[in-house]
Amino acid sequence: MNKDQYIASQLKVFIFGNQAFQFLPQYFWHNVTYLGDALILVPLLSFICLFSVKAWAAMFGSVPFAFIISHVGKAFFAIPRPAAVLGHDQFTIIGRTLAAHTSFPSGHTITIFTAMSALIFVYLKQDKHHSNLRNSVTAMLLFIATITAISRVAVGAHWPADLLLGALLGGMAGMSGEYLSRYYSKWWSWAVTKPIYLGYFILNFCALLLYLTVSGETPALFIVWVAIIVSGTVGTYVSLKALLLK
Repeated sequence: MNKDQYIASQLKVFIFGNQAFQFLPQYFWHNVTYLGDALILVPLLSFICLFSVKAWAAMFGSVPFAFIISHVGKAFFAIPRPAAVLGHDQFTIIGRTLAAHTSFPSGHTITIFTAMSALIFVYLKQDKHHSNLRNSVTAMLLFIATITAISRVAVGAHWPADLLLGALLGGMAGMSGEYLSRYYSKWWSWAVTKPIYLGYFILNFCALLLYLTVSGETPALFIVWVAIIVSGTVGTYVSLKALLLK
């Protein structure tokens, strides 16, 4: 891949999109973009296990594929991020300034599309009758994934094409997670047979995110505190329920 040509071909689109998206408050984009951070997304979606442990497992089953393709892709292509080649007065940067050569593909986009597509694939397999509801749920999850991907341009972290490949790879990773959860259930059956371990697992994620937030490693944004509250509540509920049923 010719890096200069890759950047030049979408430079104007990036600058236009980055500025156009500022019609929404920066605080909105700063929160939304963290939906693509696994450390926030996993605790935030912990409530999924209350409705379908299989869907929860599918998300985790997607992690190996998503992790490998994201890190290998970034290292192999080594595309400079916008802040590495543009003057910071040429576009809007929200949050941390990212200037490494790790733009392609978008890791945040891979993460959110991995999670959302895993949920979609599991849901489509489980519910084959309520087509209107199925379509609505699918559209909602795809909207969340898309707006999170778009946020990476809005915050000045990625080129537009980074998002397209990230979405494609995330969809493939989500499909792999659904496949693993359906055909190889032994690796996640403990979450059903020993739910107290599931509760402790979720609480550990909550504690980690709380520590990172209090220590300043993760910004104390609204979406972060929501993830802490959700995972703390779900983890406590699952653990107490398991103890009371013993």
